[in-house]
Amino acid sequence: MIYLDYAASSPMYPAVLDVMHAVSRDFYANPSSLYHIGYSARKLLHASRSDLADSIGAQADEIVFTSGGTEGNNLAIFGVLHASRQKKHFIVGCTEHHSVLSAARALERDGFSLTILPCDNEGLYSPDALRRAIRPDTALVSLHLANNETGVLQPIGEIGAITRERRIPLHCDAVTAYCHIPLDVRALKIDLLTVSAHKAGGPKGVGFLFSRNEIPVAPLFFGGLQERALRPGTENLPAIAGFAKVLSCVTLPAPCGVRDRLQAQLKQLFSACRVNGFDAPRLPHILSITLPNIPAERLLPLLSAAGIYASARSACAAGERSPSHVLTAMGLSPEDAGATLRFSSGFDNKLSDADTTSNAIDFAIHNGNCTPCLVT
Repeated sequence: MIYLDYAASSPMYPAVLDVMHAVSRDFYANPSSLYHIGYSARKLLHASRSDLADSIGAQADEIVFTSGGTEGNNLAIFGVLHASRQKKHFIVGCTEHHSVLSAARALERDGFSLTILPCDNEGLYSPDALRRAIRPDTALVSLHLANNETGVLQPIGEIGAITRERRIPLHCDAVTAYCHIPLDVRALKIDLLTVSAHKAGGPKGVGFLFSRNEIPVAPLFFGGLQERALRPGTENLPAIAGFAKVLSCVTLPAPCGVRDRLQAQLKQLFSACRVNGFDAPRLPHILSITLPNIPAERLLPLLSAAGIYASARSACAAGERSPSHVLTAMGLSPEDAGATLRFSSGFDNKLSDADTTSNAIDFAIHNGNCTPCLVT
């Protein structure tokens, strides 16, 4: 089996599984309890929070544990805008994750004013375009650090300088980027940052929102005082400790060998292919490639039958019949968007996986049910 869909979800590091098992067995008390074993659980929770904060240059009390990226994005966007008393305008990017775009549309229906920032053909947002889009009543800018379909990295350093100068909170969805490149929220002037564990070798169902102490955020849920009262409820300590363990397993930046090798081989095999975001900075583990006239929905089952697992787009949009909003925003036709594959590698992949995968694609196109229209 060759698994090349780490951007959808990754297997867990064995060491993470070991930590989760040990914490489930030995730290079962509620971290909010006042007796000794509760204190031990609370001490582990604080240590995990501190380690995860250090990984992005944050303070421990700026980390709010969540169930993952979708909750974190919703908490950041709804939380900042609902906490804003006067300003009712906000800006999000056109290629954002559905949890950002859907939240934005819901707020727009509730009377907030939304601007969708366009991208260029490489998938990059323009700092100048952002500057022009900002209004006196802009309360939030939400732009991802890296795109989950193409891996394109945004110029967040330049964008953060603009938003900080204007005193507008900047939220970044970093789910795809975290634990694949170094991150420093202070240097990038990011005010809120969303992270999820399961894209980085950790467990599903846990993530965190970095929320700078100076930024007012209204809660989505109500109950206890856990997580600064922004995420009440008993913390999932085994998952949180497992998440923190990921930090000792990863290498930063992530290796790019599998992506680069597969990219080179496919470009050699198919002269008409297009690497999406090729001229932009990209994450080292994601390859989005268009094979014109070869529908992904026909090619992927053939690869799956050969034991090779990849995707056509974001997992959260896999059931949609419409073309990828990311690729069409970058100028691809609906037909080319439907002929695009996403490969994302991880810690369990070898360079030889690129060879096997490119050979399987070549075989599927020539001998399967995909018409070879682009072979050199």
